[in-house]
This record gives sequence, structure tokens and C-alpha cells, in this order.
Amino acid sequence: MNFDLISLLILCATIVAAFLLKINSGVVAIAVSLVLARCAGIADKTLISFFDNNLFIMLLGVMLLFGIAQENGTLELLAKKILALCGGKVKLFPPILFLVAALIAAIGPGPITVSALMAVITIALAKETNVPAMRLLPFGALGSFAGGLSPITPTGIVGVTQSEAIGLNDMGGQILLGLAVANFLYAVILYFFVFRWHSYKVAPREVAATETGKSQRFNLKQWFTLGGIAAMAALTIFLKINIGLAAFAVSLILIILRAGDEGVVLKKLSWGTLIMITGVGILISLVTELGGIDLLSATLNKFMTEKTAAGIITALAGVMSWVSSASGVVMPTLIPTVPELGANAPALVIGICAGAHAAAISPLSSCGGLMLAAYSSGDITAKERNKAFGQLFLMSAGGVAFCAVLGLLGLYNIF
Repeated sequence: MNFDLISLLILCATIVAAFLLKINSGVVAIAVSLVLARCAGIADKTLISFFDNNLFIMLLGVMLLFGIAQENGTLELLAKKILALCGGKVKLFPPILFLVAALIAAIGPGPITVSALMAVITIALAKETNVPAMRLLPFGALGSFAGGLSPITPTGIVGVTQSEAIGLNDMGGQILLGLAVANFLYAVILYFFVFRWHSYKVAPREVAATETGKSQRFNLKQWFTLGGIAAMAALTIFLKINIGLAAFAVSLILIILRAGDEGVVLKKLSWGTLIMITGVGILISLVTELGGIDLLSATLNKFMTEKTAAGIITALAGVMSWVSSASGVVMPTLIPTVPELGANAPALVIGICAGAHAAAISPLSSCGGLMLAAYSSGDITAKERNKAFGQLFLMSAGGVAFCAVLGLLGLYNIF
């Protein structure tokens, strides 16, 4: 039986089915993997061995640590402190939101957590200054994408581990730099040419978040948390300790110091994200074992040249990300195809990450959905909510197209 084609079709069907049925794709993937493995004569023990223990520990540890930082208010106050730098000047809101999101995302939480945090802060700023919220929302999200794939974030860990699996080591810095540049350039286009923030003349009212950032001080628990984050980074960078294990060690110390409520944090952990990433990973490994990824690579290779490969795969990653998870599905599916595509492998990896995250502004994705939820929490009509849905999707499509053009122009080759 031709299991390479069958497994690839099942992978695509799993992604679509999970989206249409509104079921976690990891749950669907594990169940489908059992059926496919039995049909292909692969034992349960072998199938279970496809579970990525290393990735699970890294993701869980990082999520635990930054769950503590979020629960005790460290991340929110840190954001407000940095926002205070804008001094209430409306024109500075977009770049400050971008920079704040990038900095916070880069130190560990990643895109989803930070885009959610920035969406709440952005809505508060928009209300206080009477500025249209939809003109501000994308900048926090783009900033979270710009910094959210650093080597110590959950999403960055996925990119690095997937790259190492195909023989590309030390890709963390390249992925981070590539996405930082791509998202910064798109933010510049939105700032000057779409929303024309440089010519915005409405005088702001008093900004509560800015004043809070100036007056409120970090408490002892928050200082402990900031020190813990710095310690985790140091353990990872200088002592080469596994980031997940380092995060668990720091989290234990913070819990002992009563810097966070263990019970609250554990309940709020994104278990759905963990199941999605590791569950789809099992199916991806099975599809790889059955030759499906090799078949996908060969098919893509027929339509690509060395010059067009980065642009095409970036666009493909964006389209896939509209109906699935960037880190849980798109990156683990497409990065393994890179060695067979006959082009600059690091550039293709960067393109995949860039396209997948540009699409995440869509309200169909986690980040875009959180932005729409924050926007909808205010006093808006159904018409305004539907309009916001369309605006977010258009910005998402524009971001995917822009990142694909950057790939065609060869930008990702310089990193």
C-alpha cells in the first residue's frame, strides 16, 4: 500500500478536521496516529516513542515559570513601566507597543502570552486616549512575533529543535533576527502607509496605564520573579543547562519564596497548547516514518527554484497557519521538508517561521482571536465586531504576502 501518499493526505485531513470540528488538533492527531500506525503495521510501543519528551519538558518548564510571572503581575507591570516612556504622546504608542512586546516576548513568554497581554493594555490605552483600537492592536502582536521566537521561548524552542533535527544547529539567533526584521518592516508599513500614525493629530487624554507605570513599584515577589527569569537565562546561556530543567528549578525557588501560587499557575497552564504541539508531533513523526514528508518535499521541489523557494514556502506556511497552529503544526510539518528543497536551508526555515506567524494576526488564530476578544470586551456593536474581524484578517493576509515577497527578494538569505 502507498503509505507515503496516504499518510500525507491523512495529515492534511487531520488539520482541516480539527479546525472544522473545533477540536484540539493534538487530540485528533494522536487518535488518527493509532489507526494509521495499526494499518501500516507499526507497533504501539514504536508509536509512543515518537512522543518528544525533551520538547515537552522544555515547553512545560518555560510555561510554568512565565505562568508565575503572569500570575503575580510581573509581566503586566513591566509592560506598563516601559509604556511610561512614551509620556502620553500618541504617535509613540505603536513603536512603544512593538518594542515592549518584543522585549517581553523575547525573555520567555512567547507570542501568544505577550500578544494577549499587549491586547489588554492596548485596549486600555485606546479607551483612555480616544484612539481607534484597531489602529493600535497589530503593533503589539507584531512585536510579540518579532521577539517571540528567541531561543528561550516555547515557540523558539520548537523552531530550534526542528532545525536541529534536519542538521541545522545554532539557528536560534538567525530565526530571531529574521523574524525581528520581517515584522519590524511590516510594522513600519502599517505605521506610515496604512494607518498614517506619523500624521495623527488627536490630542490624548490622560493615560492611566502610563501613570501607573510611573508610580507603581515592583513588589518583592516581582523582583524575585525578574531575578528568576534572569537566572534561567544565565543557566541556559552560560552553563548550557536544558532550558526546561532550568525553568523548573527557578520555578521551585519562586514557589518556595511564595512569589507565585502553584495551584493557580498549574490550572492556568496552556495544556491545550502542549497537547497540540506534542500530539501533532507524534503524527508528523509517523508520517515521516512512512515517507510522507519525503513525498511532500519532492512535490514542492517540482514547483520551486532556488530563487523562488523561500517565497513559496513562506506563503504556504502562512496559508497553513490560518487553519492550524504555527508552532504546533506548521513548523513541525514544513521544516522537515527543507533539506530536500535544494535551496538555502536556513533561509527556508526563517521563511516558514515568518509566514506562519504573520498569519497569526488572523482572528482564526490564537493571537488574532485574543486580540478580537480584547476588542470585543468593550462597548461595541455586532457590526463593529464583524468589521474588526475582517480588518484583522486583511492585516494577516497582507503580512503573509509581505513576508513571501521578502523571501522572493532574498532577504532571509542574509541571516
